[in-house]
This record gives sequence, structure tokens and C-alpha cells, in this order.
Amino acid sequence: MASITKRTAKDGTISYRVRVRVLGEPMRTRTFARKTDALAWANAIETDLGRGVYVPTTIDRRRTVADLIDAAIRDHLPNKRNNKSAHKVEAYLAWWRDEIGELTLDKLTPQVISAARARLLARKPKRGERMAPATTNRYLAGLSVATKYGWKELGWLPRNPVLDVSKGAESAGVVRFLSDEERKALLDAAAADSDPNIHTAIILALSTGLRASSLRGLTWDDVNLKQKSLRIGDSKNGEGRWVPLITPAVAALKKHREQDPADGWVFKSTTQDAAAEINGRAWMRVKRAAGLTEAANFRFHDLRHTAGTYLNEAGASAIQIAAALGQKTLAMAKRYSHQSPEFTRSVFDKLTKRMGKKPAGG
Repeated sequence: MASITKRTAKDGTISYRVRVRVLGEPMRTRTFARKTDALAWANAIETDLGRGVYVPTTIDRRRTVADLIDAAIRDHLPNKRNNKSAHKVEAYLAWWRDEIGELTLDKLTPQVISAARARLLARKPKRGERMAPATTNRYLAGLSVATKYGWKELGWLPRNPVLDVSKGAESAGVVRFLSDEERKALLDAAAADSDPNIHTAIILALSTGLRASSLRGLTWDDVNLKQKSLRIGDSKNGEGRWVPLITPAVAALKKHREQDPADGWVFKSTTQDAAAEINGRAWMRVKRAAGLTEAANFRFHDLRHTAGTYLNEAGASAIQIAAALGQKTLAMAKRYSHQSPEFTRSVFDKLTKRMGKKPAGG
């Protein structure tokens, strides 16, 4: 039920205050300069509430995007599962806070978000190229963490507006992997380097497909040389697992253990009581020594891609590769099936032989 109260200010200005009460709902109020506007708004709100449509209260209209982002960072991110990228999400949210933080939540529409994303794409970088559409997708995903929280848990939004914003194109790209010659050059350079960790780290990355963060977090309690396996307790996908070790990896770990028999981190820092940064200066030094200096260089993460490609070339299926690398979906594993020209050529060689066969009895 709606009620309209006429109000006269000291300067003689007339306004109309509307109050809409519906059973089970907080009261909605709004003030208008014209009575016709007040009546129209009252009728619309009564209709929307009767149909179950979200209608922001006065408090809702006062909450800002900054309020939502602050609440998400303070109360949601610390308790979110699979939260290894929390620092990146905070960085994305900080940009949104600076860009549209002053907006009230009732004005946070897909159109507003899309316009902000366009400004992000048009931003001139201090160095390098403009931001790629795929990168802005990460910004949208960061904002979506907050808006989903505001929608589902806080009840501050009627839905997640980010879901209605189109995403930029994601390049499938070509997975970079090591040829046999490059692998030998890299391992030779690592063996000759002064760093005590880098050679073993590269062998493990190539033979297990583990990410640098997983390797860095290994302790000797996670290593079972008798059963030839590693325990990964906190992987990127949030699930622990055991990873089998092939013979070269076992040999490398045994030698590494002999050189430093102390317990604790498998890869110890030489400057502090902490795990070594295996994806740092030593990696850059070894990579340059091996001649891997093409555009954007060869990343440590590409050792994981190399392992996936090698598994594919050995005949492993996408499901087997995903299981071996700890991937929850087959999308990434399927990318390894088209990387090696030599492997693709061998497949077509089989087709050639088949096409050249004569029909039985022909």
C-alpha cells in the first residue's frame, strides 16, 4: 500500500514523499517535486514488489560500489576456496574501486561496467602494448567476485551485472614446448649453473608437469623416493594429489638430497630461511645460456606445457594428460594434441599408408 505526503519547506517549495509498504518487505520511500511523478513511482513499485522484482531500499541506494568491494575484500576473499589468486583479485578490484567506486549500487549496470572496460582497453600504457581483451576478462572476473558476493550472500544486488557483459576474445595461442635439442641445451646449462636448485627443479618440472609454485612449496616430507611419488597438498585447483616420479626425477632428487641432507624445503633459499625462488634469476640465467631468448622468452611455465606435449606424443589421451597434470577440465589438455609438427606429420603418414592400401580382393 502506498501513501503520499505533501510537504512544504520553509522557502515554500512543495514536495511529495511516497511510502510504499508491502507485507514482508522493507518500506520503500522516495521524494518527488511533482505529485504525478510520485503517483507513477508508487504504482510501479507496488507492481514490482507484487511480482517479486528486486526494488532497492533507501539504504541500498546509498551503498556504493566501493562499499561492496571493501566488504568483499574484507569478509569474502579471505574465506574463499581455491584462493591462491586473491592478491590478483584485490589488484583488479582496486582498479574498479578507483574507476567506479563512487557509484551507488542501483546504478551499477552492465552498460556502466562495459563503458569502464572500454576505458581500460583504451588506456595508453607507459611501455609496451595496450591491454589485450583477454586481460580485461581478468578484470571482469575480479569484479564478478565482488558482485556475485553482493548478489548471493549480502543481498545488495538483484543479480550479478557482470554476467551480462560480453567477454573479450581469448586467444587459444600456440603452446610453447621444448624440442629435444632445446631440452638438452637447457639441462646442460642448468647443470653448469652455480645455483644448487635449478637443475633438479627443471627436471622435476619436465617429468611431472608441476607448476613452479607447487615445486617451490615441496618439502622432503612430501617426497617418497621408495614409492617414487610426490605429494602435492595445495595445488591451483584446490585439490591435493600424489604425483608419480619417473626414473630421471628420482635420480635427480636422490642426488639433490645427497648434496643437502637437511630436512625442510626441497629447494632451499641460499640467502634466507625460506623456499628458493626457482622461477627467478637462476632460471633467467640458465634460459639465456641455453639460447632460449626468442620473443617473450621461454617461461618456466612452458616446462609444464612441454610435459603435456610429450605425454600427448607418447600416446596419452586428453583425459590421461589432464589427470597427470592435475587439470579439472580437458580444455587445456586438448591443446597439447596439435603442437608438434613432427607428431602431426607422423599422424598424416599413417593416413597416407591407409590411403595407399588396396581393397581386399582388389
